[in-house]
Amino acid sequence: MKKPFGIKMKVLAFSALALMASNTFTSCTDEPDEESRFTFKGELIADHLKNNPDKYSNFCKILEQAKIGKKAGSMLTTLSTYGSYTCFAPTNEAVERYIQAKYNEYKASVDSFNANPEEYRIKHTGITSPRLEDLSDSMAAVIAKNHIIEQGFMTSEVGNGAFPKKTMNRRSVMLGWSTDKQGYSIATVDGVEMLEQNIKTENGYIHCINGALTPSDQPTPSLLASQSEFSLFSEALTKTGLDEYLSLYETHPDYDGIGQYGPPFKTQNKQEPPYPETNNQGFTLLVETDDLLADPSKNSLGISIQSLEDLEWFAANWYGNITDKNEKKFDYKGDYSNPNNPLYKFVAYHIIDRKLLYKSGKGPGGFIMEGYQTISQEGEIDKGKFDSEENMPTNFDRYDYFETALPYTSIKITKPYTNNGELKNALVANYAQEMGTRCVVSGMELHTNVVIEDASTTTQRPGLEDFEQQAVNGMIYTIDKILVYNEVEMAGNVLDERMRWDIFSLFPELTNNDVRWTPEDATYTLTFIPEDYSTRLRHNNTDTHIYYLRPHNAMYDGGYANYQGDEMLVTGKYDFQYRIPYVPQGSYEIRFGFSASDARGVAQFYFGEEGKLQICGIPLDMRNSEANLAFMGWFDDDEENEEENRKDDKAMRNRGFMKAPASIWLGSYEASKPAKSMRYAKRAFRRIIGTYELKNGKNYWLRFKDVTEGGTDDKPNEFNQDYLEIVPLGIINNLSKPEDIY
Repeated sequence: MKKPFGIKMKVLAFSALALMASNTFTSCTDEPDEESRFTFKGELIADHLKNNPDKYSNFCKILEQAKIGKKAGSMLTTLSTYGSYTCFAPTNEAVERYIQAKYNEYKASVDSFNANPEEYRIKHTGITSPRLEDLSDSMAAVIAKNHIIEQGFMTSEVGNGAFPKKTMNRRSVMLGWSTDKQGYSIATVDGVEMLEQNIKTENGYIHCINGALTPSDQPTPSLLASQSEFSLFSEALTKTGLDEYLSLYETHPDYDGIGQYGPPFKTQNKQEPPYPETNNQGFTLLVETDDLLADPSKNSLGISIQSLEDLEWFAANWYGNITDKNEKKFDYKGDYSNPNNPLYKFVAYHIIDRKLLYKSGKGPGGFIMEGYQTISQEGEIDKGKFDSEENMPTNFDRYDYFETALPYTSIKITKPYTNNGELKNALVANYAQEMGTRCVVSGMELHTNVVIEDASTTTQRPGLEDFEQQAVNGMIYTIDKILVYNEVEMAGNVLDERMRWDIFSLFPELTNNDVRWTPEDATYTLTFIPEDYSTRLRHNNTDTHIYYLRPHNAMYDGGYANYQGDEMLVTGKYDFQYRIPYVPQGSYEIRFGFSASDARGVAQFYFGEEGKLQICGIPLDMRNSEANLAFMGWFDDDEENEEENRKDDKAMRNRGFMKAPASIWLGSYEASKPAKSMRYAKRAFRRIIGTYELKNGKNYWLRFKDVTEGGTDDKPNEFNQDYLEIVPLGIINNLSKPEDIY
């Protein structure tokens, strides 16, 4: 089978263990009041579980059987020690239902195999007996680790979204809230009802749940295929061969970053930052249900799409070269695994290059940064640090851009806070200009403003009540429209705007491996990014040391001023480069966002096609000095004279610099001082790298080389980048609608 991008990659041989939930809720309870939510009895988690055998004796048996390593004790022993944990504790009845359901699945598959071994395969659920005492040690460890997070969290700290840290099995768990028919509020975790929340103990919190947490161990294509409402898209995924690409997991099978540390960072408390623990791939799959495809009113052709041939013909009208419309003839017809085939292109555009949670919450991995706050090691909100809802206010739309498996294409994801219609609180793919109303290509009005649905919405659809979203290497989301890519529409509408990327959003590995947006703790503020960790980030010498600085304090009067709170830091006699994101063909201005500091040095920029990089003007001095401010043409905004401010902005642009965006808000070290935009921060700037013609099918790279004189080991010449902007020249040159300051 052909793989996208022409890259040969190793496909992980997934374990046959498939842990699929069978969550049956039998009762609903009102959300406890504040008093009952914080009951404290002076117990450890293990003590509370053992002291309530009528509720948790079965779970205690599993915890006792589950071993942590060959020489370590049981999980129950671990929960008997001081530390910080979150324990999702299923009731005795929930454990019994889970064991029975898994056994029934296994037994049914054995019976089918014995009757017809050529057609059926045995489903290895890990449970071959309905009796708890027959549970294997390995299966007990899997179940136990699915229910434990190594940090204590209350539901009030999580809100609605992912818990800030993953379980001991490295799986995200999602907190949700719903209302039953009687109007009572119900908290759920991965769709399982919480019977009691926030039972406080000496070493963390217990949440009593009415079912077992059973994240799937299937790769994304297998999980999709197991759900009948996606039969047509699943068939297309298999026929194109993209199921093989979507099954990838290990980028580097031999990578082991656990216990490895990078060079000490002199200006960050001389800490030795850790490596990322893993280097795995992840994906997000946006999927149309069979019902959506079959509805003629939902597509630009007005046809009912009910077969692979129907879907290919629809795709040919957007991606193909049609030679005879009456006979439905087009190039590469039926050659599904060919990347030039329209169906292949259609499916490929539904695959985003990283595993994305619906919301970021207080941890990594969201479509957009929303509800994010840095937290202390104890799980408390770290005041004075980064808070997305304070530093990125909701009077501006929030967005991000991602590349897809369709070569040289991107998708825009927006939370349109400024939209007063039905899209206001939605997560929208390819949000159109002018509040979602604009469209430049006939038929695309049905294929822009595509709403990405969260799991609670999907499970309300008929036939999808048991929808399972999270695969071992990806997330599956239903969408409310058919998603297509059109270059003219993207260039003339969706991406006809100032595009801004947080620098570490360019490298999907950092999202897939829980590096980006990881909450800062008291131990490490940095993560070391080793050579060859990302396919889009290239070290040109061994003296290049790249670090991810987690979101941190955002202050305009002497603190840090960063988009999304984080930044790239580089030390050593560096020489490195990264590939810029794909944008529609056209002319663009490219900008470099950074924060000045006394620890910074001087960098020379290069830009161009791979192997053809050209020098970009004079080097950039990133040191914090009055001389540099004067060179850039820095000025203080006059709040009473906007006309004068715009003249000063123009003068600064003429020198090749811009102030930081006004859409980012910063606090102050003094409580009496009001928050201000990042334009006021005398450390935050944009350097205009240059104007370039970017062409389809080309890879373009930015290179940075240290040219500082006088750097020493005790005072390294740091490099910093906060964000990247790529702006169509039409936006910059439009005198009737000049570019705003945001």
